[in-house]
Amino acid sequence: MSRRNLTVAAVCATALGGITALAPSAVSAPSAVAAPAALTGNHADFNGDGYPDLAIGAHTATVGAVKRAGVVTIAYGSATGLTYDTASVVSQATPGVPGDPVEDGRWREVSGFGDLDGDGYDDLVVRWVEKNMVLWGSKDGITGTATALPTGNYTPTDPKLLGGGFGVGDVNGDGVDDFVSRANDGYSYGVSVLLGPLDRDTAKPAGLWHRDTPKLDKVQTSATYVGDMTGDGIDDIVVSGGVVLGNGTPGGVVLKGSANGLVKGSAFGGPYEHGNSYPAAFGDLNKDGHQDLVTGYPDQNKIYVAYGGTNGVSSSRAYTQASSGVPGTDEAGDKFGSAVAVGDTDQDGYADLIIGASYETGSDAATTSRSGAITVLRGSASGITTTGATSFTQNAAGIPSTSENNDSFGAATAVLDTDRNGSPEVYVGGNGEDGYKGRVWKLLTGASGVTGTGAAGFGLGALGGPVGGGNFGYRFAG
Repeated sequence: MSRRNLTVAAVCATALGGITALAPSAVSAPSAVAAPAALTGNHADFNGDGYPDLAIGAHTATVGAVKRAGVVTIAYGSATGLTYDTASVVSQATPGVPGDPVEDGRWREVSGFGDLDGDGYDDLVVRWVEKNMVLWGSKDGITGTATALPTGNYTPTDPKLLGGGFGVGDVNGDGVDDFVSRANDGYSYGVSVLLGPLDRDTAKPAGLWHRDTPKLDKVQTSATYVGDMTGDGIDDIVVSGGVVLGNGTPGGVVLKGSANGLVKGSAFGGPYEHGNSYPAAFGDLNKDGHQDLVTGYPDQNKIYVAYGGTNGVSSSRAYTQASSGVPGTDEAGDKFGSAVAVGDTDQDGYADLIIGASYETGSDAATTSRSGAITVLRGSASGITTTGATSFTQNAAGIPSTSENNDSFGAATAVLDTDRNGSPEVYVGGNGEDGYKGRVWKLLTGASGVTGTGAAGFGLGALGGPVGGGNFGYRFAG
């Protein structure tokens, strides 16, 4: 179970600074349920057994006879790692899931998780079109019990929640995760928080905060990211977008979480851009007790590292394949930054960074266009270092299959110790593999870092999913 997972989302508001917040008693809350032993860290545990789980999207999978309707799969961790025969395969045809499969509905992104109802099991948020749905966790994992989140009407005057930017984290420090969302009050784009616990039947929150970030923070919100950058044990929100008083110059602000609402922290400059949400991950890269935020900008072939501090962002730095020590060549269209993940892959105590470049071309442009690659940058006392940086493609020794046109190896990445043996695995999605059926690879790690030796791969069929369509491995949550 996670209290610190990343969320590309919009967030909240506060009773501070003249903003009105509903008291928790204003909305009914579900009854408390005894929680199983929690899994610490930034990892999902949907069935509460203490092992990290991995949710994988397959947004063009065929459901029955409905083409490109989309499914979500969850592979559960165990003492032997991810188990395929116990996986959950959920679609809008699953009993309990609102709606019905729709051709080209592309029921899609598994982008957020956390314990939203306070029962001790992590829940999974799925986004499609401009809507969000919560698939509720249980002792049996994700079974299909689900609730669609309304876009508004939590109160007569609340803003409209926007499906394109959301996340999950405990921003008021009460031990229950909250749903955070970019929101439009009819005049500007700010952030809203649905305070947990959410009611399983109605999705009504225990309370609602909204913050007018253009007015209070001079930032027109386009994306938000949730993690404990200040190191105080309560999640904070990094808001990025266009700076209102600066001719739309990209920038943002950290809103510090607290029991009474959000408190304005440090402001920062680009390269955040208005109107987009980006792949992102939190982790303590320099082991100073503050979560650091890594954000990918695939359209710019760039990743951006914002280091945490007592007031939010303390410093930042951008990396491309043109940066000294980073493997590869900076070429237009590589999509360096397609995915980012953080975890200690070499057992030195510092979190490392995995970067996907899903359109990277291999040595033969005619046969490996957009075949994809991942890059590993190590953490250190001074943060990310390019010393000892490595990269992997499907042509690396030990990795199943070979690099081929449009494989998109590196479209998704995750670092999870699914068997809790002390050596996490690196999971890499390639949604273009096998004619866009898609595949996920597991790479092992040890004291020497990530290795292709002993790597394995699996497709949607291995988890019991449909054989038609897929794009399996386009997005992860875990």
